[in-house]
Amino acid sequence: MTLAMPGTSLADALPRGSVAIFDILAERIRENVGSRLMTVLVPSSDAPFLMRVFSNNLEQYPLGRADPVEDSIWFRRLFSEGEAIVANDADAIEAWLPGFDSYLAQGYGSLANVPIVVAGTTIGLLNLMDDAGHFTAERLAVLRHELPLAALAILTERI
Repeated sequence: MTLAMPGTSLADALPRGSVAIFDILAERIRENVGSRLMTVLVPSSDAPFLMRVFSNNLEQYPLGRADPVEDSIWFRRLFSEGEAIVANDADAIEAWLPGFDSYLAQGYGSLANVPIVVAGTTIGLLNLMDDAGHFTAERLAVLRHELPLAALAILTERI
């Protein structure tokens, strides 16, 4: 998957569909927030799974079935409460995602799992990973401004 050409506008991307919009989102997050890994998950319409609809690292995080929907504190926090999960070190990540060792082995030390909420319903998750300590309050405030674009990309994916 290639990123949108610099200067590609949303107006140009919209007729091309969700991939073009996700590419713009990824570029904006890379420039404005910083993130080595970005994926987007949405609930499957026909199975109790989350589906990965975007990844900027298709080799490690391919599109398709990603995670089972489970009654866990992680799932409730993101989908029921609509609250983000931010963990800036290995211990904090381990508390939310047991088995963090695989992420650590890939060189990630922080994560931000951010629900994308439209009309009170979480329609997807924006998942970012980077070095330890990366997701500061300032970066998260900037990220918040990108969530409408994430919502547009997800809704376009459903068309």
